[in-house]
Amino acid sequence: MKYKPTIIASLCLAAIGLSGVAQAQLNAYGTAARVNGVEISNEALERNFEEYQRDKNVNIAAIRYPNRITMMRREVLDRLIDQEITWQAAQEHELYASDQEIEAAIQEVRTQFSSEQDYVGRLALEGYTVDGYRDHLRQVLSANKYLGSVTSNAVISDAEVHEFYIANPAKFQLPEGVWARHILLRLAQNADKKTADAVYERANILLDRLRAGEDFAAVAVEASEDTSAAQGGDLGYFSRGKMVQPFEDAAFAMQAGDLSGIVESRFGLHIIKLEDHQDAQTVPEDVARERITQHLMQAKGQQLVNDELAALRSAASIEVLAAR
Repeated sequence: MKYKPTIIASLCLAAIGLSGVAQAQLNAYGTAARVNGVEISNEALERNFEEYQRDKNVNIAAIRYPNRITMMRREVLDRLIDQEITWQAAQEHELYASDQEIEAAIQEVRTQFSSEQDYVGRLALEGYTVDGYRDHLRQVLSANKYLGSVTSNAVISDAEVHEFYIANPAKFQLPEGVWARHILLRLAQNADKKTADAVYERANILLDRLRAGEDFAAVAVEASEDTSAAQGGDLGYFSRGKMVQPFEDAAFAMQAGDLSGIVESRFGLHIIKLEDHQDAQTVPEDVARERITQHLMQAKGQQLVNDELAALRSAASIEVLAAR
C-alpha cells in the first residue's frame, strides 16, 4: 500500500493553470517571494488566491476582519513556495515526470472542454501557450514524483494497527441493522376516503400475490412507486434513524425472510420484505485491518510530506516580499 501525495497536485491539476501565468508575463507584476533566487510573482499569488476563494466558496466582501484575508493570502503564498522548493528538489534528484505522464495529465484537463479551441483559449486566458502549460505540468508532476519518493518507504506495522484498534473501540462498532426491500404505493396524507380506499385495495392485491409466492423483487419492479423500484425495491442495509418511524418500527421488528402487512407512512403504503437482520456487533480486528492500515498510511504519508517540506524550507533561501 502506498501513500500518494497530493499537496502539489491540488494546486494545479483540478483546473487549467490557475496556479499562475507564464513566467515571462509574471515578472511585470512584481515579486511576492523568492525561493533560492527564483521569483514567485504577485500575479501568480493573486490568480491562486482567486482560485482559493472559488474552491472554498469564500466571499471576500463578507469578511469583516482584514487580517483574515491576509492570513488566507499568506496560506496561498506558502503553497506556491512549497511547490517551488519541491520542484527544485525534484531537479536536484533528477526525478522528472515522463512524457507519458504529462500527456495523460493534459488529456485529463482537455476532457473539461468541448473543443481544442476552447482548451487553447482557456490556456491563453491564464497566460499559457500550449508548450508553456506542458512545461508547467512537468514541474507539478515532477514535484509530486519527488514527494512520492519521500513517502515510498513508509510502512505500517501490525503493532501500529493493533494499537489503533485497541485505542479506538467506538470506530469499530456496527449498530443493529436490517436489509430490506419494499413496495411503495403513494398516498397523500390529506387524500379523501375514496382515493385512500382505492390505494389500500391495490396494496392488498399486491400483498395477496406476494403471500401466494410471487417474487417480491419482480412485483416491486412492476408496481412500486418508489425510486427503488428499478432495483426490485432494494433499500440495502440501514440502521435505526434512517427511515421514517412507522417504516423503521416495522422493519426492525421483523426477522429475515418475513413479509410485512401494509405499513402506512407519510409517503404512502409500504409492503416490506426483510432480507436480513443483523444485531449490533464489533468489527473484528482482522476485518478492520485494511481500513486501519489505509488510515494510518495516509496520516504517516502526510506527516512525511510535511516533515520534508519543513526540511526543504529550512535549507532554502526564502524571501517573502508580499502577502498583502
